[in-house]
Amino acid sequence: MENDSQRVTVERDVEVAAPVEHVWERITDSTMVTEWMGGEVDIEPSPGGDITFLPQGGPAVWGTVEEVIVGRRIQWSWRTDDGLPSLIEIELSPGATDGSTRVLVRETLLPWTISGPDGHTEWPMASARTNVQLAA
Repeated sequence: MENDSQRVTVERDVEVAAPVEHVWERITDSTMVTEWMGGEVDIEPSPGGDITFLPQGGPAVWGTVEEVIVGRRIQWSWRTDDGLPSLIEIELSPGATDGSTRVLVRETLLPWTISGPDGHTEWPMASARTNVQLAA
């Protein structure tokens, strides 16, 4: 069984020259998310809501929104049809300069569990979706 210390996590911490409210809208409004994600996105920004991402030239990614703290944090897990699961966490906080926002994006690879006659086997998978760019 894979433990948390063996999980692959990629973080990106950026400061955006826009207020938190503006950045929050950019990550929770489907039309605005589509502008910076590089593909069509449909997101229901509430716990249990669906998220789908149709990247340009890549396989569809689908999942579920797990946590929302309006204006501060959103978290979802998603995967492709071929089984690349990951957990996405986006946290917002006031930036170092007035009117700016610190954006922390974290993607953690989740184990891909397959049930078999001898129990569960986990297959760690790699993800290339961590190179998205946030634009204000």
